[in-house]
Amino acid sequence: MTLVGVFGANGFIGRHLTRALVGRGHNVVCFARQFPLDFQAEFGATVDMRLIDLHDDIQTHTRILGITHVVQLINSSNAAMGNRKVVADIHSNLIPHVNFINSCIQSGVQSFTFLSSGGTVYGRPQTVPIVEDHPTFPLNSYGLTKLFTEQYLRMLGHDAGMGYNILRVANPFGPGQLGAGGQGLIGTILRKVKDGEPLTIFGDGLSERDYLYIDDTIDAIVRAVETKPMNDVVNIGSGQGRSILAVLAAVEAALGAPIARTHIADRATDTPSNILDPSRAERLLGWKTFTPFETGVAETVAWNLNHGGPAPRQS
Repeated sequence: MTLVGVFGANGFIGRHLTRALVGRGHNVVCFARQFPLDFQAEFGATVDMRLIDLHDDIQTHTRILGITHVVQLINSSNAAMGNRKVVADIHSNLIPHVNFINSCIQSGVQSFTFLSSGGTVYGRPQTVPIVEDHPTFPLNSYGLTKLFTEQYLRMLGHDAGMGYNILRVANPFGPGQLGAGGQGLIGTILRKVKDGEPLTIFGDGLSERDYLYIDDTIDAIVRAVETKPMNDVVNIGSGQGRSILAVLAAVEAALGAPIARTHIADRATDTPSNILDPSRAERLLGWKTFTPFETGVAETVAWNLNHGGPAPRQS
């Protein structure tokens, strides 16, 4: 029996993925450090929920027995941290991920889908849009730990015969993204608006990123789960770049109101441009984006306006 384990199910992507997998009739086990009441209310009757801490090797091994397909979404840092906690990032992210990969191999997992970061593993682009064979030179610890995890997954998975998919995802956004801790530009903008605070923009606001609506992101992950492992890395992005100011303008249009902002100096750990070439994903997964950017922004703003209370904690 196929049993899909979603690790980090209580996060922004994890919740959307769980809904999609359940909707398609998959047997799903959700893993997280904790499951708030709203998560339990929505999924308690349809999925198995298991608490997990990837720092506990023995617990991890026993909890994942029987899982055939893994989708790994767990990460305890983000690019906004820069390089202030490099050693801590190794201990809290890289080492637990390597241990987790080994546990999956020992437990007989057949397919391991890892969400890497298309926005950080490449560093400053030599060509745009960026293809998967582009040199990788991350500028921040978040991107480097993602890249190292990719390499360990390739090495250990190949050696043990465990299939894998490495999805280098662009910048996902959509309903449910809370903007906590600086994760997600659009979510952060809307959080600042709710809090009555100006948005802080690094530099002139002209740096470009590839933004991907959550429904498109989930479609790519589901396709990876439902097909034979690619044993390869693919970009999951729109192939289009938008500046911070352009994104801000789109959110303002959807809100129907201007948004206050302040500018401060650029960060050394940011790149001026990051746009992904999704051609390989279309070839190997039959995947490409289908949601217009403005439609995705409008859906995100509408959700945010209808959820004005305290946001549920996610992990």
